[in-house]
Amino acid sequence: MNYQNLFVFLKVIERGSFLGASELLAMPTSTVSRKVMQLEQDVGYKLMHRSARKIVMTEAGEKFYNRCQPLFTELEHTASQLDDELADPSGVLRVTAPVSLTNDLLAEWFFQFMERFPRIQLELMVVNRNIDLVEEGVDVAFRVGDIRLQNWISRPLMESTFSVCASEDYLSRRGEPDHPDELYRHTLIVPRRTPVWFFSGPDKQQIKIECDARLKVDELNLAARAAEAGLGIVNLPDYVVRKSIAAGNLQRLLPDWQPRPRQVHMLYPERKYIPGKVRLFIEFIMAKVDQLKVDHPE
Repeated sequence: MNYQNLFVFLKVIERGSFLGASELLAMPTSTVSRKVMQLEQDVGYKLMHRSARKIVMTEAGEKFYNRCQPLFTELEHTASQLDDELADPSGVLRVTAPVSLTNDLLAEWFFQFMERFPRIQLELMVVNRNIDLVEEGVDVAFRVGDIRLQNWISRPLMESTFSVCASEDYLSRRGEPDHPDELYRHTLIVPRRTPVWFFSGPDKQQIKIECDARLKVDELNLAARAAEAGLGIVNLPDYVVRKSIAAGNLQRLLPDWQPRPRQVHMLYPERKYIPGKVRLFIEFIMAKVDQLKVDHPE
């Protein structure tokens, strides 16, 4: 069946004449009449009686119209809503991200996105655990480290570099380590999700430190605050400690050894049609990441 012919038939009935339908559809009356005749040939029934003054549906035509008209109305309504969404996106956008990554980097971007698109409502789930993205109805997720999710597109955003740091007070009391192995003799403050530290050194040496922590925390900014208070040595993302280092509250250690970086990913469901609000959010974040790489090329 040619669905354009079906659409023309519906408009003829709604307008009450071939002329009215031709004006609505911007096509000649003869074309309208021909398309209705083609539809009748396709379905094998006469759908209407034609006269100079009016159109009367046959019993088959009336049943056909009553079944098809609501479907096309819903289709037109859906298409109109989609046009509105693409022109001026709206609705709830559910996003999840780790706490420190949000506080130290993403939050400002989220707020700017909301200012840019005031009809989109942002629902943030800021947690350090990996929640069930499908069960929670998440549109976009941010995660750090290895990703093992099926049916989700994972876009790498940036490489999160780390720095080993301590306060001047701590170093004056305990001394400064020159090699990762010396960390075993120091007090360590360790995030619960990264209890093992990996280092690359001169001549591509690889060292693994299985931390025996005095303090384990689930929030990276709390670990940085503990280090500033002189409680021990931390190995934290640069986006967490950058301001503390610049202010002199923390000092970088082990200059010849590079802590292993971790990849920051943005995830969203794998599907043919990405809603306009999600597509705009993805494009907005990618533009921010590109600008961040320009501002902080290290």
